[in-house]
Amino acid sequence: MHFKILLTTHSTAFMTSGGGESELVQVAELLNDSDVQADIYGIRSRPLRFYDAVMHFSVHADGEAIIRETVNQGKKLFLWPNVWWLSPPEAAEISRIEALVRRADRLLFKSSTELDHFNAHITADPDKCVVVGSGISDRFLAPADKDLLPTVCDVSDYVLCLGLIEPVKNQLELIRALNQLEVNGLMVGGFRDEQYYRECMREAHRGIHFLPFIQPCSALLRSALANALVVAEPSFDPPGRSCLEGAFVKKPLVMVDGDWQREHFDDNVWYAASTSAPDIVPAIQAALSDKDRDAKIESNYERVYARHSSSTVAADLIRHLIDAGLTHS
Repeated sequence: MHFKILLTTHSTAFMTSGGGESELVQVAELLNDSDVQADIYGIRSRPLRFYDAVMHFSVHADGEAIIRETVNQGKKLFLWPNVWWLSPPEAAEISRIEALVRRADRLLFKSSTELDHFNAHITADPDKCVVVGSGISDRFLAPADKDLLPTVCDVSDYVLCLGLIEPVKNQLELIRALNQLEVNGLMVGGFRDEQYYRECMREAHRGIHFLPFIQPCSALLRSALANALVVAEPSFDPPGRSCLEGAFVKKPLVMVDGDWQREHFDDNVWYAASTSAPDIVPAIQAALSDKDRDAKIESNYERVYARHSSSTVAADLIRHLIDAGLTHS
């Protein structure tokens, strides 16, 4: 079956690229590798009539025109909400999102925790809702070029944190923990909040370095992961793809405890008791010195690979496309 899928997102998404945008790029890659034509909307994509369906990432208001056009042309709509609310959305926002949800043929969630979180705020037809894990590229399984990162950044023996620098990702408390430990750090990602970014820069000791956004799956990203002692993301929202990639390259992971984290990693990572630096410190120390470290890393790799290898996720995604009654030419 040769499906043709157009991948879209809201119009301002790439003003500041973050995890959701790299998700779109990597879903396109794994579908194309599985004999599905998956194009990302833009100058190189075909007219909408060419495609069997649209897969739209986000329920942002800026994407409503694309969703409306998709439905008007009678195309199947697969919607990845990609939301995690730290406080309940307002009534007007709930009703706006519920209107979008009613137009979708399938709602796709990357975890059961994300689906439960969404359902706690938004009323959706349970028959439309499916869980498809994040697919991690097989490129993370190949040996990385460890000599590449030193060509762009003079840092070694570091804790790596991937993601946009913004308060919800909590890099400032991680930096305070690294200051206390006198351990080097590498913060990779542009910033959404310049004031917060400047605060992070100001407090960081001289061994903590900052790099801008690095392309998903790139050789440089894989080199940064390969050279890291630990991958840490003690954020307020669920950590996401970067920690799954860290598991693929067999790195110890540090994060704050939570349902999403337990669903993906069970007891195979090192949990901070809270998002504050005094609780992040012992988690990093344990990740570096735990006597069961190697066994936990290997167990984590096996668990994450079984659920998130690109071939497993692609097969799951294609099955849901077929179940939704997707026509093909």
